[in-house]
Amino acid sequence: MSVADRTSVIDASVALDAVVHGIAIATRNGGQVGLSQVNDAFCRLTGYGRDEILHGGLQLLADRSSDTSIYQHLRDAIVAGEDFTAEWLIRSQGDRMLWTRVSTRAADSKQVVITLEDITDYKRARESLRATEARLELAMEASELSMWDWNVEQDQVSYNDQWRISLGLDPSELLKREELSDRLMLPADDHSVLEKFERHFHGGAPYFQSEYRLTTHDGTQKWFLAHAKVVRRDAAGKALRVIGVLQDISRSKQDQRTAHEVEQRWERAIRGTLDGLYEWDLLTGHVWYASRFRDIIGCADVNFANTFQAFQNVLHAEDRVAVLSKIRAHLENQSRLDTRCRVVTRKGNIVWCRLRGEAERDASGRPTRLAGSLSDISAQIDAEKALSRSQDFYGTVLDSLPLFVAYADRDERILYANRIFQQFFATPLADSRGRVIKDVIGDRRYGAIGPYVREALQGKTLEGQGRYRDANGKQVDLEAAFIPHFDDGELLGCFVAARDITEKRLLEAELRQSQKMEAVGRLTGGIAHDFNNLLSVIVGNMQLLTRSLHQTPRLLRQAETALNAAMRGGELIKRLLAFARQQVLEPKIVDLNALIGGMYELLRRSLTGDIEIHSQLGTDTWFTRADPGQLENAVLNLVINARDAMPSGGAITIATRNVIIGADRQPREDGLTPGEYALVEVADTGAGMSAETLKRVFEPFFTTKEVGKGSGLGLSMVYGFVKQSGGHVHIISVPQQGTTVRLYFPRSQAGADETRPEGTEQADLPRGHETILVVEDNAEVRGTTVEILTSLGYRVHEAANGHQALERFMRHPDIALVFTDIMLPGGLLGPQLVEKLTERRAELKVLLTSGFSDSSLMHRSLLDGSVELLPKPYQLEELARRVRALLDGKEENKRVPA
Repeated sequence: MSVADRTSVIDASVALDAVVHGIAIATRNGGQVGLSQVNDAFCRLTGYGRDEILHGGLQLLADRSSDTSIYQHLRDAIVAGEDFTAEWLIRSQGDRMLWTRVSTRAADSKQVVITLEDITDYKRARESLRATEARLELAMEASELSMWDWNVEQDQVSYNDQWRISLGLDPSELLKREELSDRLMLPADDHSVLEKFERHFHGGAPYFQSEYRLTTHDGTQKWFLAHAKVVRRDAAGKALRVIGVLQDISRSKQDQRTAHEVEQRWERAIRGTLDGLYEWDLLTGHVWYASRFRDIIGCADVNFANTFQAFQNVLHAEDRVAVLSKIRAHLENQSRLDTRCRVVTRKGNIVWCRLRGEAERDASGRPTRLAGSLSDISAQIDAEKALSRSQDFYGTVLDSLPLFVAYADRDERILYANRIFQQFFATPLADSRGRVIKDVIGDRRYGAIGPYVREALQGKTLEGQGRYRDANGKQVDLEAAFIPHFDDGELLGCFVAARDITEKRLLEAELRQSQKMEAVGRLTGGIAHDFNNLLSVIVGNMQLLTRSLHQTPRLLRQAETALNAAMRGGELIKRLLAFARQQVLEPKIVDLNALIGGMYELLRRSLTGDIEIHSQLGTDTWFTRADPGQLENAVLNLVINARDAMPSGGAITIATRNVIIGADRQPREDGLTPGEYALVEVADTGAGMSAETLKRVFEPFFTTKEVGKGSGLGLSMVYGFVKQSGGHVHIISVPQQGTTVRLYFPRSQAGADETRPEGTEQADLPRGHETILVVEDNAEVRGTTVEILTSLGYRVHEAANGHQALERFMRHPDIALVFTDIMLPGGLLGPQLVEKLTERRAELKVLLTSGFSDSSLMHRSLLDGSVELLPKPYQLEELARRVRALLDGKEENKRVPA
């Protein structure tokens, strides 16, 4: 090779190395192909050295594991001297695969220039573009997007196949449209849409977006959401390419219209209710409040934020913490959210509300939404307060009643019990409410009243009585009514109303005892009255006989002995009448302290030496109206009874004091009516009496003493005397501890009577000559009385009844005194006869006599102090003195009216 040729080759190698693409020179010799030269870029691209490539040839780059067709086509093109271009995946040094673009061009008849270009980045970008286009196509198909692509320079528009579905048109049909707006699917009749597109097209807006309707192939209208954007502009900003997509939103529009209609109906329904609804999106924090909700909290006319904090701000400060705690508990623990709270309106008004809610949760149970309602319950709260006040009032009424009141439901659970019921069973209502009756009152009590309750819960009304013990062990008699409770015909439960009849039963027992005593008393009084009449005859005649036997001492002694026996019989009859409360009393105003003080020595002498007697006389003890003689006998009788109850000695205390008995006294002393009383109390430390003995202590002839040591009439006489005087007797006795007897006498406002000195008895009986009318139904008594008065010098007329007496009185105007029995036959009693006689002659003198005082008219006259009385049997001297005193105007009756 000449120098010139070598220089030419060197210059060609330098020129090839300066090229950035890989260059190789291939020679062909018949069917053989070889490489004569490669540049540096080719070596760098393939990673092989120059000698390796020249020696191995193009076959070194071919990958036998991949498609070898490219290499074969390349070899064929070199052999043929033809131009060839293809993308070739070669195997570079280190088995690294590399995408290249290979091209050939014949330089002359024997040489071919091979160009090798690295297109890895291009290939990667193209694959990425293809993937993006595929994803776009897939997304558009999935989202049912219809697309157009407008090449502005060539004024060509291309479409995807989605138009076949969205408008029912083949894309080729769209290409035939003449107006550009029609080809770009813009509504030609809506200028606002066209103006918006042109604004973007000319660069006035970053993109185009609008909603409008288009007509489909079958003439129906559909709503589309259109998006368009200029994707390429020139340097001057002129649009070169625009792409647009349309999304069929007809179904969404219909859903929106349906949702709007539903929302309107919902809003109308909400406005028609009293509840304010809310919905809190816990993920975004947004809260939807219905208009009624805003009305309730007083924020209808202001901007009330759609946040939960806005609601917190209107909560009452005292309720805020509690409400938030309940909401938190509901969200965390899934507990029920239903609470009351107060909200404060903008005007400062307090509104009571009921807040309810229910959380919506995801699959893991985490709350995502809280929806519920707010109700204005101010009226309900006011009603509950009014009901509470009413219940308090009626509860107070029921608690004030002297009744045990309770209510039980159909399951026998106690729902209400008043205060007395709770106290009786020592169970507060809070502890008994909701519990069954049996558990509250116990098995034993339930065994007695359970059948009544069960019958009442079957619709029957019943009554029953029983004796029970309260929580303190006190025995109480109860009378109960069991009343079923119906509401609209449905049985809901039953009422139990019971009352304490312990006192009633005691009163009934007292009444029976009193009636028994009254019956015995009436029998005793009737017998005593007849005995008094007999004794009056005996005493009267014996006195007349003794006056005529002064000359015969032996007969006089016999007559006086018989007279004394008759007088002792009279005393016994007085004691029987005292028990029967039919004795004739001579009441006077009595100073109890003076009376007991005066008989103190007598009482002391009646006791044995081992018994002490003490007096505790109250200061300013009230006066009372009673027969002082009978009162002395009563006290003496009680002291003697106390003495006999202490055979081994002891102490007796006599006390007086003032007592005021109120209408509501407790405990009750049976038979004692409210009022002011002067009290005489005789207490001993003797053997006492049992309860059975106390029940019979006032019965006549009942005694615990040995035979011959007691008549059994002592306490009976005391009882009758005190009752006849308007008072009361009460005995307290405990075995081995003693007995206390209390005598209650009504207070008298008058002063005590002065004691009249006894006059000196006259040896001769007072006599007279006046005319006297004797009225007596018993012929023997009447005859004896007439004989006595006649012996004293009086003129005497007699009558057997009131009507005869009136007739005698009218025939004899000279009658100066009427001596009449009280109990007269014929329908006109002694007091009635006296009334008729004094109507005719007011100055007429009257002397009544009786063996008992069963007449209330006579009893009232005695108390008024307007009638003179001479009790049977009476002695001759007493009759003579009383008659003479009346005729002379010197009445011995000095009683002062009460």
